Amino acid sequence: MTIDALKAPVRVVRDRWGVPHIYAQSQDDLFVAQGVVQAQDRLFQMDLWRRSAQGRLAEVLGANFIERDAATRRVQYRGDLRREWSSYGTDAERIADAFTRGVNAWVALARERPPEPFRAAGWIPDYWTATDVLNRTDAFLAVRDAAAILQRVDNGVVADVIGRVGAPPFFSLLATQARDDGQPPGDRELIAADAVQVFASPEAVVRNGVLTTAETWPRLEAPSRRYLVHLVAPGWNVIGATAPWRPGVAVGHNDRLAWGTVPTASADAIDILEEPIDAVTGTPFTDRVNVRGRAEPFTFETQVTPHGIVIATDANRGRVFTLRWAGAAAGCAPELAALTLDRAGTFDQMRAAVATWRMPPVRFSVSDAVSSQSMGDDHGRPRESSARGPSRALFASPLGITDAARRRFDVGPIARPDRDQPFQAGFDPRAWDDSHVVNAPGQSETPDSAHFADLARLWSAGEMFPLAFSESAVQAAADTTLMLLPAGARRSP
Repeated sequence: MTIDALKAPVRVVRDRWGVPHIYAQSQDDLFVAQGVVQAQDRLFQMDLWRRSAQGRLAEVLGANFIERDAATRRVQYRGDLRREWSSYGTDAERIADAFTRGVNAWVALARERPPEPFRAAGWIPDYWTATDVLNRTDAFLAVRDAAAILQRVDNGVVADVIGRVGAPPFFSLLATQARDDGQPPGDRELIAADAVQVFASPEAVVRNGVLTTAETWPRLEAPSRRYLVHLVAPGWNVIGATAPWRPGVAVGHNDRLAWGTVPTASADAIDILEEPIDAVTGTPFTDRVNVRGRAEPFTFETQVTPHGIVIATDANRGRVFTLRWAGAAAGCAPELAALTLDRAGTFDQMRAAVATWRMPPVRFSVSDAVSSQSMGDDHGRPRESSARGPSRALFASPLGITDAARRRFDVGPIARPDRDQPFQAGFDPRAWDDSHVVNAPGQSETPDSAHFADLARLWSAGEMFPLAFSESAVQAAADTTLMLLPAGARRSP
């Protein structure tokens, strides 16, 4: 495949579980390639996430999402971008730019021939910019859920506004009918997305020299929130899990250290203040939401006080309710500090990198071949888990609306294992090739892919697969090899 943004050829080896191992000759080319391969596997998920996280769902889903989009936009960063980028390291902006140029290389192809999810949903993907990775919505949701803020707000209007931020998108209808694969519905168990819960506690601990880590999400999802990738270039050799819409690796290991995280509930991360109405200061900022089916955008204003943004007003009492949260500051884009963690070679370097991680609040467990250490946010407590739920579960896709769409995009029903976190890993610093991982349901969002649901079956059986790291192990597990070539490069015969 020819990619204009590349300077030199990049080799992408996908193993039998769909994990891409990317070998590049420069950092820029490495992240261009990461953008390409993640968009190959997850472009609809990436596009839908960005619309959801930026408050742009009304553009494609209509007026029902106006208030949700407005609430989501209010929690974004509005400060100096130079200060923001420098918070993540000297090369973070350059990495993000390379990553999004890679994403856009695949977007250009998808706009010419839209993949099935876009055809079913009724829109085509937009191009990306580097600033798209600076979004705050994921961090806000993590903090809001961990702090149980909604349970502490006794004002129904205020709680409703907070609950709208980043609320999951839904499809009231499909623009076109998803392709029916001809399979009869049978007696399949269909569970709405909101009803499918995961219940095990998150963890990151060292057992018998292996750093075991797992993540708990509000519900089982298809595609997964995580994406597995291996990045190799001068100065880089890191493997593990990232969000499909972010560069780097958030949880994983390099050639020296392994790390995992546990979310914490920092008491000072988010709060609601009731203030007198004359606390409102300065000029409100104005935003516009484009709405599908409407010629004119919806325009709204957001007022501020010295403590944060005004999310509700009680005019009769002369009071305003202000949202104050730590993510409004520079350096709080979720997990972007991982770009520094990925290259840490010692505990001291890792500790310095962890100090730059601000959102979401987590504790790190870090291990090498000899010892392990805990780092990061120790002020909160791990999030509590719920009691276990039903003995069967399936994954819900955002496109699973009609019967045909459910049959096309569902991967269940499957049996739930005793250890039911969809993402689990065991990293072994003594022999990296002995590490194991699972990330249900699979690496791809496309039902035609062999990696759409293969990891769901593995997860259901309580198993993981070897996470190849050395060149020899990667070659032994190789399934396909893709060469990404710069424009003008000659193909080998």
